Amino acid sequence: MKHNMKTMLTVLLAALLLFAAVTPALAADDLPKGALLLQDSDFMKVNEVTVIAHRGLSACAPENTLAAMKLAGRCGCDGCEIDVQPTLDQRWVCFSDLNLSASTDGVGLISALPYDKISEYHITRGGNVDKYPNEKVPTLEEAVAVCQLYGMKVVLTVRNGSADQIDSLILVMKTLGVMKTATVISANRDILNKIQQNGGRAVYNATPVITHLSIDIAQQNGYVGLATSTVLPGATLMARVLNNNLELYPFDVDSVQKAEHMYNAGVKTIISNCLVKHAPTPENVSANVLTRFTRLFNDIFNFFAKIFRKISLQMLFESAKSSFGL
Repeated sequence: MKHNMKTMLTVLLAALLLFAAVTPALAADDLPKGALLLQDSDFMKVNEVTVIAHRGLSACAPENTLAAMKLAGRCGCDGCEIDVQPTLDQRWVCFSDLNLSASTDGVGLISALPYDKISEYHITRGGNVDKYPNEKVPTLEEAVAVCQLYGMKVVLTVRNGSADQIDSLILVMKTLGVMKTATVISANRDILNKIQQNGGRAVYNATPVITHLSIDIAQQNGYVGLATSTVLPGATLMARVLNNNLELYPFDVDSVQKAEHMYNAGVKTIISNCLVKHAPTPENVSANVLTRFTRLFNDIFNFFAKIFRKISLQMLFESAKSSFGL
């Protein structure tokens, strides 16, 4: 009887250990097509990483659409990077390319058309576009509203527009209450200087790679950081970036391995098309509350899972030794 109990205990512990090990993998099955789940590892602590969704969660929904932004919020992304540019009538819209034909059923330059005309067209290209047949080119106001609903940081990349046109962008940002909290990325220093003069967070776009010159530009102008590709600079340049407390915004960090590489290099903010922190939460539940609860639950679960794995392995080993008379 005693021997049978030990055997049953061994089997039970083995089953529980297996369940704890595969639970994250089971959760990943619920992720949207194209998404990848970030998890704690020996090389990275997920709660220390700020994940900015590139143009929304653009691997899973068409880029720069409200659908992609909402999905980013529901999947636990900490922020949303959005491409913005002005229309003919100075409305700021979320669109990457200069011509509507790049991803809509319309034709024409964004800068040459009024917003009312642009709003007639539908998005026809992008991640899982068949699932999102009714998406249109959103305004900056609509995009910021989604970010605020889900508690995401606002990161704006100015794709087009002159320094003179930036006044209308600044007015919108002030009206929406994000002038001092949103991050604005651009390669145009005149634009960044205006953003900074109005209390904004300016980031110099140094893609494809950071150089001593780009670091000098950021330092001399008082910008908060640099945007770059996934290719990090060498040790000397990285030391200059980190020692001067410049924030780094690497684009297209689209694998767990790249995220771990960034983390180990001291970069804790990544801009990704596909990396998420959890499976999507239901849309009909308060976004801020549910997202925070999910993150808290995941942290607690991971903490106890690690403890359980260590204890159960030891108990499993001792039980096996006893069962077989070792």
